[in-house]
Amino acid sequence: MLVAGLPPMGCLPIVITLFSENAFFDRGCIDFFSSVGRSYNSMLQTQLNTMQVNHAKQGSKVVYLDTYSTLYDAIANRKYGFNEVKRGCCGTGLLETTFLCNHKSSTCTDASKYAFWDSIHPTEQMYRIFFDSTKPVVDNIIKG
Repeated sequence: MLVAGLPPMGCLPIVITLFSENAFFDRGCIDFFSSVGRSYNSMLQTQLNTMQVNHAKQGSKVVYLDTYSTLYDAIANRKYGFNEVKRGCCGTGLLETTFLCNHKSSTCTDASKYAFWDSIHPTEQMYRIFFDSTKPVVDNIIKG
């Protein structure tokens, strides 16, 4: 079983827009919200380790996927070469999400240069990076 942790919530464009003191000029991650994700992920890992120990005899494997570090590296450390990590590709990139990003919404010219599609969800390129970081873990599980 693969279980993904939370991302750095304080780095999501919508969180920065809603909770930053100056969301239009200072678009940095808000650590308070990211710390909630870190705390949750720590507790989740502890529980998953307990589950693994308790169910190992049945041949079960429980694996934690660290989405937090991968997304944080993309945003804070510019590890994967995105041009834009503080706004989404859809609309203004500040608040729009789900039904507010539709066929009538304006979009960026190249979504692969953005970490976020809308103010919450990653782009296809960011999901590809998640997959690439997860693939070795999945391969290891399959090989046994």
